Amino acid sequence: MAWVVAQYLLGQPAPIFAPIAAVVCLTDAPGARGRRAVRVLAGVCVGVAVGELAVRVLASGWLQIGVAVAAGMLVVALGSINSLALLQAGIAALLVVALASPQTGWTRLLSAVIGGALALLVSQVLATPSPARVITGAARDALRVPADALGEVGAALRERSASRAARAVEALRAGQGALASFLDASDTAAALATSTLRGRRERGRVDELRTRLAAVEYVHASSVLLARTVAEALGDGADVPGHLARGVDELAAAVRAVAADPAAPDPSADDPAGPRPTHEIADELAAVRPGGLADRDAQLATQLHLLALDVAALVDPSSAPART
Repeated sequence: MAWVVAQYLLGQPAPIFAPIAAVVCLTDAPGARGRRAVRVLAGVCVGVAVGELAVRVLASGWLQIGVAVAAGMLVVALGSINSLALLQAGIAALLVVALASPQTGWTRLLSAVIGGALALLVSQVLATPSPARVITGAARDALRVPADALGEVGAALRERSASRAARAVEALRAGQGALASFLDASDTAAALATSTLRGRRERGRVDELRTRLAAVEYVHASSVLLARTVAEALGDGADVPGHLARGVDELAAAVRAVAADPAAPDPSADDPAGPRPTHEIADELAAVRPGGLADRDAQLATQLHLLALDVAALVDPSSAPART
């Protein structure tokens, strides 16, 4: 499209800068394409200007190409050390000198502007992903890891299997990639909400989701601590009280329900047969007196309570009991 539009508007037989700018502007995460386009165009502008000056003053040749590339990158470096802007300045200067023709530098520059403008039209207006879907999709993948791991921990407690609890710990460690992808997706959603047309319409929803789903990271960390403690306790032959094992199962069900639909404020609200509200689980676990338990059991009860608070924050931060 950039090639055809530049041909039509500028009368260029081969508007090479238009498709180059369009492709480069789109090769980034959706939330970063606007900034990338600005950097691309800034680098191209400088490179074209320096290359055109080099052609007029030094003519063309291998030495002139080297001088133009170095000068273009140096000029950009005076204001920015961003690698993309530096690269585009060098490439633009190289192409202007190497493909010296009767075309003017302004024509080449306008060709790049057309390509960048079309890329921005596509990425920021016509084909912008929903930022709400970006963050909820990543949250779904990130929450499946602790949901499955907590299910394994509950099974390990019922079977008194230290090896099964250890596998849950390893699964949580392997799930760090999904958690990192969620954190990146949260940042991308925030960028889309401020820099795109569709994102601005969803901005309120995105802000609410980012606030609530921030607890995904805490749920993952609390699950790791709980799984490690259970693995150590079972490895030492400890007999964990049944109500604590039931608490793990309930929390696993609650996390699984949130993972099924992270956008829902309370997955159990419309399903009486679904998992018990996590703030009730947290209240019940908080009522357990650690002083009346063995040291390892008291540690498990405390960690379960904290995990329940983190899960409750995922469902409804306003109903989650305060940490004490």
